[in-house]
Amino acid sequence: MSAKDPKDTSSAKLFIKRHFPRIVELQRTIRRAWRRRLLSGKPRDEVFREIFQGGRWGSRESVSGRGSELAQTETLRLELPALLKQIGANSILDAACGDFHWMCEVSLGVEQYVGADIVPELIEANRRKYARPGREFRVQDMVATRPPRFDVILCRDCLVHLSFADIRAALQNFQDSGSEYLLATTMTSIRNNEDIASGDWRGLNLQLAPFSFPAPIALLNERCTEADGAWTDKSLGLWRLSSIPRG
Repeated sequence: MSAKDPKDTSSAKLFIKRHFPRIVELQRTIRRAWRRRLLSGKPRDEVFREIFQGGRWGSRESVSGRGSELAQTETLRLELPALLKQIGANSILDAACGDFHWMCEVSLGVEQYVGADIVPELIEANRRKYARPGREFRVQDMVATRPPRFDVILCRDCLVHLSFADIRAALQNFQDSGSEYLLATTMTSIRNNEDIASGDWRGLNLQLAPFSFPAPIALLNERCTEADGAWTDKSLGLWRLSSIPRG
C-alpha cells in the first residue's frame, strides 16, 4: 500500500473547505471547545512551556512554529528594517521573541533590541546563542508585567494565542509603559474576532471589536503562504499606542 501524496491531501482539504464550509466550521468549533477545556485553569507560563517542550507549534525548523520559518518571514525580513527607519525607531521590544530564529537574520538598524518571552528555557537558549551589546533577552509575561519604555513594541504572532482578557491586559501594560508604537499581527479579511483560552490560536482583526483599533499608520503584508494560502491577509499593522482605545 503506497503512502498518500501530500499534494493529494492538500487538494482534498481545499475541496472540503470550499464545498462544505459548515462541516469545516463544526470541526473547528469542536476542536476549540476541546482545547478550551484542556487549557482552562492552567497558568500561562505552564501552558506555553508545555507547548515549547512538546514542539506543538508544528515546525521542524523553528520551535516557534511555521510562521517563524525563513520562507514565511522573507518579506518581513526585507521590509521591517525600512519601516523602523521610516519612523525613527532606535529601540524595540520583541514580545514575544520565541526562539529568535528568523530575527537573527535581520539587521534592524536599532540601538537596542530586547527579546521577551514567558518561557525561561527559550530565553536562556537565546542568551547563549544571540546575546551581545545592544541585544538582550528577558523572561517576561506581557500580560502580568509592564515593560520599560521602547520606541516600538513588536508583537508578532503573539496576541493570536491569547484570550480577550489577556490581550486587554497586555495592551494596557504596553500603553502604560509610555512606548510610542505597537507593531502587531492583524488579519484584515477577518469579519469576527473569536475568544479562546490562552495557548490556543485564531486569527485576529485588531480593527474589529472588542479591540476597535483605528486604521493603521502602516500595514506590512507578510505574503503568508501557510494553510494553503488561507492567510494571505496576514500583516503587521503599525499604530501609535496612544491611539488605541483603552479597556
